[in-house]
Amino acid sequence: MKTLKVLKVDQPIGEFYIGAINSQDLIEISTVEIRDFEEGHPDTIDGIQRQLSKSRLKELSEYVNLDYATFPTSIILAIHRHCVEIRPIIGCDGLFDLIINDWSGDDDTKAIPITESAFVIDGQHRLAGLTNRHSTKGPFELNVSIFVGADIADQAEIFSRVNLAQTKVNKSLMYDLLDYAKEHSPYKVAHDVVVAMNKDNSGPFYRKIKRLGIRTPGQENETLAQATVVDGLLRHLPKKQEKERTKSLFGWAGQAEPDENWRDRIFVDFYRKEDFVSIFLIVSNYFEAARRRWPSPWDTPEEGQILCRTTGYNALIRFLKEAYLYKITKPRIVEVDEFLEIFKMVQLNESDFTRDKFLPGSSGSGELYKLLCDSLKNKND
Repeated sequence: MKTLKVLKVDQPIGEFYIGAINSQDLIEISTVEIRDFEEGHPDTIDGIQRQLSKSRLKELSEYVNLDYATFPTSIILAIHRHCVEIRPIIGCDGLFDLIINDWSGDDDTKAIPITESAFVIDGQHRLAGLTNRHSTKGPFELNVSIFVGADIADQAEIFSRVNLAQTKVNKSLMYDLLDYAKEHSPYKVAHDVVVAMNKDNSGPFYRKIKRLGIRTPGQENETLAQATVVDGLLRHLPKKQEKERTKSLFGWAGQAEPDENWRDRIFVDFYRKEDFVSIFLIVSNYFEAARRRWPSPWDTPEEGQILCRTTGYNALIRFLKEAYLYKITKPRIVEVDEFLEIFKMVQLNESDFTRDKFLPGSSGSGELYKLLCDSLKNKND
């Protein structure tokens, strides 16, 4: 049993408790769930935390043994509700005893030992570094923020917000955690479309997207980071994307912004109607047309080809707006053959999609985008 004296904090996400605990006690009761591919099931991804960085762990293991070592920011924990008892301390307004213990289980829930009662939402590197602290150095207390009974969606939300706002973390991992999101938002919709396209075995993106920003074990054809594909789709969804998340929480997702125009953000009408399948079909049809127009550079994963890499994708997803508006007068699904007509106007051969012609990065992407736009202007002239 572990007992902490804590203060309760109320914030929009809910209440949590802040206190202090000896690092060795915390190590004894906590576990970490690394977000990774499930062994034997490459399409299944679970967990929240990023992979431990060996170099950072080494640095922290050395740092914690220095005489001036300090970790002033909180370790963030989620503790299973069955393993916690909270008692007000008489005569100390706002102060509580938070007691952590084993859970014996019942008909619906298996037993939970105290060694598995706490999940580390944020701070795994600091905690791992402290496992290598010399006992002669004396105690090392940690301040902790404790969410009691936080489900996997809330844990993912907390981790994503902390790390997107404060540190540079693999952006593909941040987007992938949207699997757990309860509400839809532009981020969630873009993520779901990307995952669906990656799994569509007849589509242009089948197994071409690195879900966590790294290659899936056993897959050799993945040429696009998940974050790249998601960011591209976000340019066609509602503008105020953080605000949209809040609106969705309160059931206001269908309410358009005063200055909203589907010709500016081509998927906004589908988003408001929660017609996410149409977004999936339009994007899939568009890139399928690109694949049919230039099959070899699209399907070739070799270095030097840019069409199905960041340079080519960023140009194409940007050009989607011009291509879509060229074919329609009101929002609808545009078919593959309609997009193909547009790509046939583009005077580029398969051999043109190389780094020599379009430099990697924003300059090459911008040049390709301009060339695509010029093809429509020339046709109209």
